[in-house]
Amino acid sequence: MLDDIRPLRALATDNTFLQKDIEIFEPPTAYQAAYQQPTGSRFGGDALYNAENRKAGAMITYYLKEGKKKSTDKKEDEEDTKENEKNDKKEELSGVQKKDSIMFQFYEGEMLIRTLKKKTPEKPGFHRIYWNMDEKGPDRPARKISKSKNEPGGSDVKPGTYKIKVTFGTMSDETSIEVKSDPRLEVSTTVINEVYETSKKISALTQTAANAVKQLVESKNVANKFQIELKELDKKKFKDQIKASKDIVKQIDSVIALYIGKEDKRQGITRNPEITVIQRIGTASSYVGSRKTGITQTERRLIQFAEEDLKKALQKTNDLFEDKWKTYREDISKLDISPFKEVKVFDLNKRRVNYKRKS
Repeated sequence: MLDDIRPLRALATDNTFLQKDIEIFEPPTAYQAAYQQPTGSRFGGDALYNAENRKAGAMITYYLKEGKKKSTDKKEDEEDTKENEKNDKKEELSGVQKKDSIMFQFYEGEMLIRTLKKKTPEKPGFHRIYWNMDEKGPDRPARKISKSKNEPGGSDVKPGTYKIKVTFGTMSDETSIEVKSDPRLEVSTTVINEVYETSKKISALTQTAANAVKQLVESKNVANKFQIELKELDKKKFKDQIKASKDIVKQIDSVIALYIGKEDKRQGITRNPEITVIQRIGTASSYVGSRKTGITQTERRLIQFAEEDLKKALQKTNDLFEDKWKTYREDISKLDISPFKEVKVFDLNKRRVNYKRKS
């Protein structure tokens, strides 16, 4: 609390907000600080004392009248989790925020740029979150279809004033926050705009890669599903289709590897030798995000490399779906793989067994 005494001043001035379900306080000015590795030892294991740094991001403090009630019954907790999952869609349709979480929305003018959801703290009182001063970002390519409902972070916002809206149940509160550049650096508006627009361009590349990989993973899941079902129905009868399913999965994996590398099951610190699309994009993003004096030829070249590799991967993806996958899909579609088997009529008379009497 000593990092920001505004909530204490608000409490001393007028404590009526203690009767509200939730209250958000005016946060201090947030600075987009530039970080640099200090000189000297770079390894904490050298037994050197390392104090805790101040947390990065915009510091936001809020008051909660009641915390989340914690159940001591495991079975009850599991049932609550299932019930919460069922109600997620209802919440989206109704627009009412449930009390198991608190939603923070950040606006630039009237435009919503970022949404953060935090689990409701178990204890009432003053609580704090940190916003990375970023907008909603693109999805990331992955080998599995993500079920996470957390919004990914993206480009850093420009210096300016932003509105924060907090929602808890049917109650909401608002405040504003001022974001400024690192005062130790001289950063022009032209440079800020250039870095921001370049960052948005890289985000678009990431989203395109994520969309392509998602389609590949979905198709792979379909082929794996057919492979399992055909084995269960008749392994011999559908052996050609089962083999075709295995082959298409391998081909899909080889294309996915272009984006995120081959699946590596080794333990420990490992590194794949091949350069992937996401590595190219990540390197470009890292350089662009660190530039406080404007985009240089280095960043432009890194983005060019990322675009070239992405174009090649997209071409391989399109070729796969237009050729191999199309043929595979047509062959599977021709199959009569109904799970229903022919029904037999059972009759005791037809199944009678004659026994001969021994003499």
